[in-house]
Amino acid sequence: MLKRKKIALAGVSILLALLVSACGQPQEPAANQVNQLILTDQEMNQSLKELVRHEREDMELYGSILSKGKNRNSNLEALLDQADGHIAERRTLLEQAEAVMNRTKEQMEELRTSLDQLSFEKEENLAQAHTVLDQYEQRAASFAAFVASYRQSLDADEQLYALMRGNVEPNLVKIKRAIRERNSQYAKVAELRQQFNKQTKAFNGANAKLVQMEQAG
Repeated sequence: MLKRKKIALAGVSILLALLVSACGQPQEPAANQVNQLILTDQEMNQSLKELVRHEREDMELYGSILSKGKNRNSNLEALLDQADGHIAERRTLLEQAEAVMNRTKEQMEELRTSLDQLSFEKEENLAQAHTVLDQYEQRAASFAAFVASYRQSLDADEQLYALMRGNVEPNLVKIKRAIRERNSQYAKVAELRQQFNKQTKAFNGANAKLVQMEQAG
């Protein structure tokens, strides 16, 4: 999916780099903005890729904690310390991805302004270019919902692990409730991730159509 997004964004850069303003000057600022858009989107993708890698490791760690926690004589402190460290790393990666998306959204507004100043391109091509940006902004909104939900899942992790720390007589009722809440939050994350992927697919489709229109002249 990441490869498809890179190709799609590259298509936008090719189009906008070719357009000129009403006064006949090359749209160098727009081209530079698009190139930066590509770079920043790739940076976000890298953070998300690392996030998924940490998720896989944390699911294994989570399973170990639950399995070992069934034995009341087990010492979970080392595993819980490791889990807390992973949560902190995932929060950092999530914040990095969010910051990149926010910067990208600001660049999108500048790209819209540049498009509105063009007189060289066909009207239908310009309309499709705006559609591409619309799809990207919908993707950004979907990503914002994903980030908010992901933070709640990390909070649920922390609350669960805090209950499992250093208790001679752990409150099993609270722990079971925390486990259910944690699993519920991760189910929401999975659903919102699917929505984000769907928006990415829509963006790629709109951009592919734009590239075809540009190539057709």
